[in-house]
Amino acid sequence: MDSSDIVALIGAAVAAAVAAGGAYAHSRSTLRAAARLIYAELSRHGTSVAYYRKYGHWDAAAPSRKAWEDHGAVLARRRNADTFEAALRGYEAVELIPFLYGGAVSAATRDELVGDAAQRLVSAIEKTGAVARLSSDQIEASTRRLQSGGGVAMEAVPAVLRTGVIPLALQERLTEERGAPLDFGWPRPLAARARRATRTRDSVGDAGFVILDAQHEDSADLDRFAVARAEGEDEVSDAAVNRVYDGIVATRKFLSEVFHRQYVGAEGEQLTVVVHYAEKYNNGFWNGEAVFLGDGDGAVFTSFGQGLEMAAYHLLAGLPELESLTYFGQSGALNTSLRETFGLLVKQYALGQTAEEADWLVGAGLLAPGIKGVALRSFKAPGTAYDDPVLGKDPQPHTMDGYVVTGRDNGGIHMNSGIPNRAFYLAARGFGGHAWERAGRIWWEVLTSGQLGVEPEFADLARLTSRAARARYGDGQRGAVIDRAWSRVGLPPAESPRRTPSA
Repeated sequence: MDSSDIVALIGAAVAAAVAAGGAYAHSRSTLRAAARLIYAELSRHGTSVAYYRKYGHWDAAAPSRKAWEDHGAVLARRRNADTFEAALRGYEAVELIPFLYGGAVSAATRDELVGDAAQRLVSAIEKTGAVARLSSDQIEASTRRLQSGGGVAMEAVPAVLRTGVIPLALQERLTEERGAPLDFGWPRPLAARARRATRTRDSVGDAGFVILDAQHEDSADLDRFAVARAEGEDEVSDAAVNRVYDGIVATRKFLSEVFHRQYVGAEGEQLTVVVHYAEKYNNGFWNGEAVFLGDGDGAVFTSFGQGLEMAAYHLLAGLPELESLTYFGQSGALNTSLRETFGLLVKQYALGQTAEEADWLVGAGLLAPGIKGVALRSFKAPGTAYDDPVLGKDPQPHTMDGYVVTGRDNGGIHMNSGIPNRAFYLAARGFGGHAWERAGRIWWEVLTSGQLGVEPEFADLARLTSRAARARYGDGQRGAVIDRAWSRVGLPPAESPRRTPSA
């Protein structure tokens, strides 16, 4: 392999990392906390790299260096040179892979580089995990797929695919049916154009959250975007901005009043949401730094800031407990399900609805006029949210009998999430009253207990929620509500089989 290939591909990433070193000096994190945050970011990217190696395309948001930029200095300042260097090389490895489709190297060189990058990422995860004092089982779970090697030829496949609430398969269907452009690639930095922002995030001081207006630009540079509204400011003329503002307030209020959680993301961080992202962008996503919401194309989807549950769904991606879950297979489906579950509870809490009164729809109002459907997903009846010539039929199964074994959509995370979704709905209806008071509290208790680990399966959530219910309500009728709910979707907690999807 020609060494100049490697230099050309990763030189920019190395230079950027070294140049950023001066910004690390103000980090106040402890060594263990810093290593844990960097480990979480690297392991999340590791899932995408493993997926890439097996399926030949990158079905994930653009890689982020946020944890590294915020806390990398601690590894250097505490004289952990080996861990610092390993973490840096891990980030370089993640950033290298999307460049491999540019035609700068031969196929043989590319494959060798991918294997080398995966090994560097494994080393980074292992070293930061050790400093963070994580268990060997947890670290091994984060590196297992990376070490298993590749699978398919990677010719003529798009480079980077951002993922969000709309799964890749549905985006591809829209491309085929409507000829709508499928958006590949990272957000473009647009460095050659002058910065347009007249009021930047820095100007709003200590505001807990800020909404930026992208004015339909496709960029990752948040400093290009003007502040449309910040926490505590009055309504503006832009209805999309006001809807998102209300969604943020409702989410924070719910977390604070129901679960006594004071912030969506890490303590002290300013929550950032970008509206009017890109041209007719049919998705919304979290990239580790901010939530990006498209306006939809008006023909299939409307604004992705529609509805309190949609805003909450994207905001909840920043919860550390959810960020730590492997975004693949059943673990990824649980990540999706838990975000949708608490998103719906935000809406129900704001509206004062009981489980019987709620519509149990995710994305009600998201489908454009003329599309045959009621929402993006249904908790009450997975698989019935839409049935349209353009969108096709809602593919979500409602029991394990319909479980979709696939390598697409990060192992079916948006499809199979219908199974735990329906289990929660059945539990909430079984308890009656407000869903957040019993079923929601049990789900939250399990999520925040640390017992799920980084790669849980549906059976794990069934077992843990069943145990929590019986600890809270005893072995009577109320204590058995969750057992009955999981049994109806094919996962009786006492004997739920562990099932790992394969390609």
